[in-house]
Amino acid sequence: MPFLDRDAMDESKKKWDSVAHPLHGLGTMEDIIVQIAGITGSADIDLTKKNILIFCGDNGISETAVSQSGSAVTAMVADEIAENKSSVNRMAAVAGAEVSCIDVGIKDETHSGNIIQKNIVRGTKNFLESPAMEADQARSCIKAGEEALKESGADIAAVGEMGIGDTTCAAVITASLLNLSAEDVTGRGAGLSDDGLLFKRKVISQNIRYGEDPLKLLARIGGTEIGAMAGAFISGAENRIPVVADGAVSLSAALLAEKLVPGTKNFIIASIAGREPVTKAVSDALGLDPVIYANLSLGEGTGAVMLFPLLDEALAVYNSAHSFKGMKLEPYKAFGKEQK
Repeated sequence: MPFLDRDAMDESKKKWDSVAHPLHGLGTMEDIIVQIAGITGSADIDLTKKNILIFCGDNGISETAVSQSGSAVTAMVADEIAENKSSVNRMAAVAGAEVSCIDVGIKDETHSGNIIQKNIVRGTKNFLESPAMEADQARSCIKAGEEALKESGADIAAVGEMGIGDTTCAAVITASLLNLSAEDVTGRGAGLSDDGLLFKRKVISQNIRYGEDPLKLLARIGGTEIGAMAGAFISGAENRIPVVADGAVSLSAALLAEKLVPGTKNFIIASIAGREPVTKAVSDALGLDPVIYANLSLGEGTGAVMLFPLLDEALAVYNSAHSFKGMKLEPYKAFGKEQK
């Protein structure tokens, strides 16, 4: 695993400090630009080509009452995304980002010719009855995500997902890898009643596997979309491409990626502090600092896409000729640790 380029980060920090503005005036946005310099190896940053990768797959656990919707919804929404009709498409258009819809495990037939086909299995099995996947299928999911990220040709990518039941899988994976309880990680997903939430929490509690090997855990619980997102995060680190995480499910994939390949977390950019408890649990564990606090839970990578315009605005200041030197002013001096 490569390391962040500290020389590029120091150069980026100096560039920020030369801009005529209060030191660290853009806060975490400045930190992210410095991180991107470390990821790419250059303080000269170009984020022109943006891509949001939406990995889609069905989870066998959706046969139970852990979700309000049935698995048929996954294929329907995947078609909508591929045909540029879904929420993420509208938002990506504003952000100047391309959207790639990738089938890694959809159960039902899809109809759009724009879906990128990397299907590993036609829906995972219900993990209450058997492992969701075979070990080689779990590896293939990770490989599919690695390939998708490289094939995107993006300067910066974001990952999202579509898969009914995957917040349950994400919660089990997160609890297992972080030694948490079901109460710590269980949320209402796309919308559950109080009874539904209790049932979901019971399912998660009974399937937490503390100390489980990460790859075995992925195979046992699923889903294909979580494995593919983990692969995209790993590929981003290996190929020095910044990758933005979305909400709970993509963050569980980020955690899985870090457990599989330690050091991956340094190359991941957090976007949102979402509604699901998994979001905070993983962000805290990986030291990620989400910048958007809007109680989001839409999925499809929409939270990650929202970060793109903020990065463009920060870069507009970063690349500005509006400098202390140009204004013939003395730069600010840092006295408190709040001015990083």
